[in-house]
Amino acid sequence: MAVMRRTPPVRSTDWFSVDSQPSMEATVAQLGLNSGVPIPTMSVLMRFLILKYYSQYYSFCTVGNDFLQDVPLSRIVLSLYDQLNTSMLHAIDNGCQAFVVDEQGAERFLDFYLPVHDLARQRSLDKSLILLIAKRNQTHLFDRMRVHEAFRELANVLIVVYDEQERPTDLYNTVVDMSDVLERSVNVAMELVAVKWTSWKNHSFFPDKARDLNGYMLRTSMCNYLPFTGYERLDQETGNAFDSATGKRSIWLDGTELQLLVSYCERRNCNIMVFPEDEDEWGDVYPNGTGIGLMGSVAERRTDIAFGAFYLWFKPYNFSSYTATISRSGVTVLVPKPKLLPHWRTPFLSFSWPLWVAVMVTFLVGIIATWLAGTVRLRLLLLSAPTDQPWTGRSDLISEQLTLSDAALMMVGFFVAQSSPIRTDLWSCVCLFASLLLAGFMVSNLYSGGLASVMTVPKYEKSIDTVVDFAATGMKWFGPTPYCLEEIRNASEPHLQQIQKTFRSVGPEEMKQYAHMGGSGFIIEQAQHGNFAPSNFLDRQVSTTLQPLKDYVYTQNCAALITNTNPLRSNLNEYILRVQQSGLLYHLGIRTAIRYLPTDVMRNIERSRMHQHDDGAVRLELGHFLGAFYILGYGLLCASLVFVGELWGTVMMRRWNETFVSKATVVTAY
Repeated sequence: MAVMRRTPPVRSTDWFSVDSQPSMEATVAQLGLNSGVPIPTMSVLMRFLILKYYSQYYSFCTVGNDFLQDVPLSRIVLSLYDQLNTSMLHAIDNGCQAFVVDEQGAERFLDFYLPVHDLARQRSLDKSLILLIAKRNQTHLFDRMRVHEAFRELANVLIVVYDEQERPTDLYNTVVDMSDVLERSVNVAMELVAVKWTSWKNHSFFPDKARDLNGYMLRTSMCNYLPFTGYERLDQETGNAFDSATGKRSIWLDGTELQLLVSYCERRNCNIMVFPEDEDEWGDVYPNGTGIGLMGSVAERRTDIAFGAFYLWFKPYNFSSYTATISRSGVTVLVPKPKLLPHWRTPFLSFSWPLWVAVMVTFLVGIIATWLAGTVRLRLLLLSAPTDQPWTGRSDLISEQLTLSDAALMMVGFFVAQSSPIRTDLWSCVCLFASLLLAGFMVSNLYSGGLASVMTVPKYEKSIDTVVDFAATGMKWFGPTPYCLEEIRNASEPHLQQIQKTFRSVGPEEMKQYAHMGGSGFIIEQAQHGNFAPSNFLDRQVSTTLQPLKDYVYTQNCAALITNTNPLRSNLNEYILRVQQSGLLYHLGIRTAIRYLPTDVMRNIERSRMHQHDDGAVRLELGHFLGAFYILGYGLLCASLVFVGELWGTVMMRRWNETFVSKATVVTAY
C-alpha cells in the first residue's frame, strides 16, 4: 500500500476574470523572442516545472508526449489508447496526485477527470494539471475547453503552448467565470502568463489563487439543524448568501458551521449559493451513486458542499469526502423524568420490597411460633393440673388457650409497639416473647424513621440515568434519520444492541406527537459547548417532562460533506482548524443559541435533574395520609365482606342442620 506524502495547503478555488486574446506581436514581445533572450526548450521547461511544483506529490501521471527524460520523481505513464479511464483510476488509487497531459489526450482526460475521481479511493488534495498544446491546434482546443466543467474542480492548471521547434510560445492559467448565478455551465477564460525569460525560473507558474477567489460561487446544501445550521429568507436582498430558487442574495445563514463558512467567504472573496434540503434533510446515498437529501446532493454533484453536523459516516464517503473536524458532539437520549410517587403508597415506602418480604416472613414465623408455644403450654397445663380438685377440669383452662387469631393480634401488637398479653409461667414462652418484643421494637422504630423521611422528603420513581438503564426499560425512542445509529451499528455490547431494536425513524411532526403522548425517548445531540439539537419537537410543556441521560450513547466528530475534487477543501480545512483552535466556535454557538433556540426550553432541559423540592423538607399535607386512609378503608371493606360472609355461612349452616335433622326424623318413623 502506497504511503501518501503530505501536501501543502490548497492553492485552488474559483475565479472571475476577463478573457483576453493578445495579439501575436504582444505575445512575442512578452516572451522575449525579439530581445535575443534564449527561450528554454520544452524538455528544459518541463523538467524545471516538474522538479519545482510536482516534487511535493507522491507521484504524477503523464498522458501522451510529456517531453520528460530521466526525471528523479515517481511517474506513472498512462496510455491514451488503452482504456484511459481504467488506467487513471488505478493510477489515482496508487498515489497519482498530479497530471501532465498533451493535446491528444486533453479532451478525454478532462471528460474522465470527475467520474474517475468519484470512484477512486485516494482523496489527495491540491491537484495540479499541465496541458501541453501545439500552436497549430491552440484555437480548436481552446474553443472546446472553454465550457468544460472539469476546470471548475481544477484550480492549478498551466497550459503550455509550444511551436514546431518545441519551444514554448504562450503560457496560460485558467480562470472560471459564471455569468449567471443560476446557470450551472461555466465559462473558462485562458489568462496569459507574462513571463520574463531573463528570469523565468523565478516566475510563479502556479499562483496561489486561494487568497482571492474572485467571487467563486460555492454551491452549498443545508437544512435547519440549530445550533449547527440554520437559515431564513429575507424580503430584501440583504442576506449573506444567494437563494438557489430566485438567484437573489436574500438568505441569511446562521449557526456555528454556516457562520464559519460565511466568514471564510468574506475573507476569501467567494459567494454562497444555498440549496435547502428541509424535506429529505440528510437523506441517503444509494450504491449506484445517486441519492436524496444532503448526502445525495453532494454525491450527484448538485452541490459542492453540504453542512448539517455530519458525522464521519462511511456510506456517503464512497462518493464524497469530509472536511476537517468542525466540532465534537455527543448523542444521548431524552427520557421521561421520574414522577412523584402517589401519596397512597406512602405507608409502603418506608421499606424496600425485599425488606417488606423479610418483615412479612418474620411476621408469619412469629405467628406460627406463638400459636405453637400457646398450644404446647395448654397441654402442659392439662397434664400438670391436679386431679383431686373438682374445680380444675378441662373447661376451667379454656381461658388459657391461645388461638391462631390471638397469635396474629399479638404479633401485630409487637410490631406496632403496643401491649399484648404475655404468658410468663414457662421459660420457653419468656424467651420467645422476649425475642419477639425485641424484633417488634426494631421493626416499629425502623418503620417510624423511614415513614418520617418519606413524608418529609419527596420520593420519585426510579430514574433512567444511563444507557444501560434505558436499554433495560425496552422503551421506544425516536430520531429524524436511521443514520443516527450508524456509529453503533456493529456494536457488540448487549445494551447497544437492545436500543437499536427499539429505535424508530420518524419525521418532526410525528416526534412532536410522541413527545406530547409521553412514555417515549428521543434522540438528542449535545453540541461541543453544551447546546442541544434537534429541538424543534420540544416546547415549553414537553421540556418539563424530559431529562437527558447522564452519559452518551456515543460521541463523534462533526464535519462537512464535500465533493472528492473540490479545490477549496485543503484551504477550507486549514481555516477550520484555525477557527477551532481560536475558540471562536464557542462564541458562535452561544450567539446562535441566544438568537434562535428557545431559552426556556433549553433551560428546562439543562435543569431537568434539579427537582422542585431540592430546597428542603416539605410540609405535611392531607395527601400524605391517603395511604393510611386507604388501609383503613380497605380494612373496613374487607371486614364488612368477611362479616357478611360469616352471616351467610351461619345461616347456611343452620338451614343445613335443620334439613339434616328433619330427614333423620322421617327415617326414624319408619
